[in-house]
Amino acid sequence: MPPALIFVVALVLVMAVLLVVAWRKERTRTEELRRVAATAGFVFQAKGDLAALRALGAVPLFERGHSRRVRNLMTGRIGDEQLAVFDYRYSVGSGKSQRTRTQTVVLLHSAGRLLPELQMFPENPVTRLAEKFGFQDIDIDSSPEFSRRYVVRGKDEHAIRAALAARATSYFAAHEGWTVEARSGTVAIYREDRRPKPQDLRAFIEEACTAARNL
Repeated sequence: MPPALIFVVALVLVMAVLLVVAWRKERTRTEELRRVAATAGFVFQAKGDLAALRALGAVPLFERGHSRRVRNLMTGRIGDEQLAVFDYRYSVGSGKSQRTRTQTVVLLHSAGRLLPELQMFPENPVTRLAEKFGFQDIDIDSSPEFSRRYVVRGKDEHAIRAALAARATSYFAAHEGWTVEARSGTVAIYREDRRPKPQDLRAFIEEACTAARNL
């Protein structure tokens, strides 16, 4: 067999093995999360309906990228809060530049008071550079540490500044890494491109709910 053909066959076999390993890993995650949902009293669906989630709250996350997919959807209540928790995957770009992002999202349908429409996410070198070219970032003058750590965007700057009171900016300055999207009374909160392990999911949900309560 020619060396080039041997290389191609070997490459195909390696890719097949990697796909099988990834599939088994996801199947195991789904079964473990199914047990977590049952323990918590949540309704569980291995495959979620994106259209139904959009009806609950059309946050900007659901408009981003392509090849969107909802998996391991749990719905229920914690205390007075109705929520949905799910793994959400989407891709940006195409070809060799395509990148897929997968994160666990907590979607709160009644997260306390009605917030203005806003997006808040961690500051990074790219956003700092983009700000020099007009990329919006609403700085909160009373909390420079918060403004150093987070980018805040939205149409109504006055309402957003009023909503991000001292309690909110103090909390998020001390708890980095969250992305928050609020629209029409619904709040999505997650850490971009991160999924907690099944055994850590309850703690992650509690942490996300605490963060949302501080808004």
